[in-house]
Amino acid sequence: MTSAVDAPENELSIPLDYVPGARGHAVLAIGHDEAGSESLAVWRLGATGRAVGAWVLPLEQLQQDNEYFQRLMDLLRDRCLVDWDTDTPVGVIDRLAAYVPAQLSAALKRNVVAIPDLLQEVTEQRAAIVLVADDYRRTAKSKVAPLVWPTEVPSVAELRELTAGTQRAAASPVAASALALSAGLAQVAQLWQDTEQVRCRRRYLRSLSEPRLLPPRWLSILQAAAE
Repeated sequence: MTSAVDAPENELSIPLDYVPGARGHAVLAIGHDEAGSESLAVWRLGATGRAVGAWVLPLEQLQQDNEYFQRLMDLLRDRCLVDWDTDTPVGVIDRLAAYVPAQLSAALKRNVVAIPDLLQEVTEQRAAIVLVADDYRRTAKSKVAPLVWPTEVPSVAELRELTAGTQRAAASPVAASALALSAGLAQVAQLWQDTEQVRCRRRYLRSLSEPRLLPPRWLSILQAAAE
């Protein structure tokens, strides 16, 4: 299955899934398909988690049509694998080592992002913004309202619970795993966009940086993968 989406613009006039210098993410998950066969789910995602392609392949098919599988994996070149931890996607790549060129395997294993780390960075960035706002409030000549985030940053457990609804709609267990990861990534990206919307509405906070679709560490990992 493949799909393509147009990226609309938000009120900051930034295309929602275009990040200069970054290609995006990918999800690899091994589990059972709707027939009960052990299968590989491959999800290709944009920089902010929007799905741009999805495939589920029985593992036995990798041996039967390795050329097709290699072309599929080549679509993930220059992207970061994403998971709830960094060890799981590396383990999947190790299982696929016989079917994936060594150079691509090594690149994918180097470029992995864990959703808990992304949540932590959003939390850190919000805390830094609040400190600047508090300093400004103490010296302002008029009353300045405190910052209010539209959505608080959830714990990892809370985020996994939020993605449970996407799993119920999946056609198979392996697709459910991939969908949950995709949804989790998109939720974190939305938390960051909410953060930037709040910051950029305040003149005294705009000087911190231009509007950014991703926080700096996350962005640097994506850009390094694309390089």
